[in-house]
Amino acid sequence: MWLPCRFWPTLALLLLCCGPSLAQNDDTLKLKIDSSLRFDNNLFRLPADVNLGALIGNPSGAERIDINTLSLNFSTTLSLQKLELSASVTNYRYQNFSYLSFVAHNYNAAWHWALTPNLHGNLGSQRQETLNSFADYQGFGLQNVRSDVNNRLDAAYDLDGTWSISAGVSQSSQTNQQTLAAQGDYNAKSVDLGLRYAAASGSALSYTLRNTNGTYLNSNLPSPAGLFDDGYQQIDSELRLRWVLSGKSAADLYTNQISRSHPNYAQRDYSGRNAGVNFNWSLSGKSALLASWARELASYQTSTSNYTQTGRLSLGPVWQLSPKAVVRARYEVAQSDYLGAPFGPVATTRSDTTSAASLSFDWQPYQYLTISTALENATRKSNLAGLDYESKMATVSAQFSY
Repeated sequence: MWLPCRFWPTLALLLLCCGPSLAQNDDTLKLKIDSSLRFDNNLFRLPADVNLGALIGNPSGAERIDINTLSLNFSTTLSLQKLELSASVTNYRYQNFSYLSFVAHNYNAAWHWALTPNLHGNLGSQRQETLNSFADYQGFGLQNVRSDVNNRLDAAYDLDGTWSISAGVSQSSQTNQQTLAAQGDYNAKSVDLGLRYAAASGSALSYTLRNTNGTYLNSNLPSPAGLFDDGYQQIDSELRLRWVLSGKSAADLYTNQISRSHPNYAQRDYSGRNAGVNFNWSLSGKSALLASWARELASYQTSTSNYTQTGRLSLGPVWQLSPKAVVRARYEVAQSDYLGAPFGPVATTRSDTTSAASLSFDWQPYQYLTISTALENATRKSNLAGLDYESKMATVSAQFSY
């Protein structure tokens, strides 16, 4: 039976209320307080030669953001059942552009259920509120907070020690305070079926077939003038491999053939293959290397494109300096091409190259306190004028958990 999305938060609340009645010796209730101070010298991701005063009403695009989060996490088990609940309130305060300040209310509720050791699954609901990045949204003077809600119910049956079958239903939605033409508000429902093989070594191979039906929530759709449709259907055929190479290294590989169609304007249809690999290598007891590569397609509807094709490569070494101190570095480079012009070939197809380099340090002087610092540099180079930017960021934070 399909559970309407409006009932999922109520179910999460009921689970939260029932949590104490399931209490056992291994229950955990954790309170977290996180306070961060972030500096960004180019908040609006603008080119260096732009007239900032005329565009944003300020001679500088630099910003200091105070971020304070209070979260409560609870987990408990009862026989074969496990319940995990978390809720947080985050207060974002912008010092120079105060109209961007907002309070985010997020939650994540999950019930890992089992009727028998062989028949088990998950029921979950989560919500995340964030400010849209100015890398793609240029609505200066207006706050644009995005809310993402995801709900899922799935079940798996273990046929024997290696094979299992699964099925699931999901609901997801995205809403924005202001209109995002290229990535508009939507509500999507999907159904999936899967088959999985797990080897004794820890390696596993799985196949999933997913059918998604989405509805765009803008009231003026469909739009014949811009060829903007009121919905879509997407078929995903995905193969995943978890490959344990040794006791110190493992790789996750996937390939996904997607086909996206629209009921009124076939000019918006596209298809192709996503693929990627994530590699985790423990070089020693105190160092590790994380590496990944991905090629991804994503909807991006404008008058000159239907979707983006992005190739992404990243490297992330980790050093454990001591039991209480960790250093992490990360470098990522990506190229995005904006493809599938709905009105036919265009003179110049947009192509962006982005890069991001970061260095962070985590120190835990006491059991309940963690202090972190991070430096990051992000750039974008585009073949279209006015889209280049460079941004330098620094963050200092302290987290108390009990």
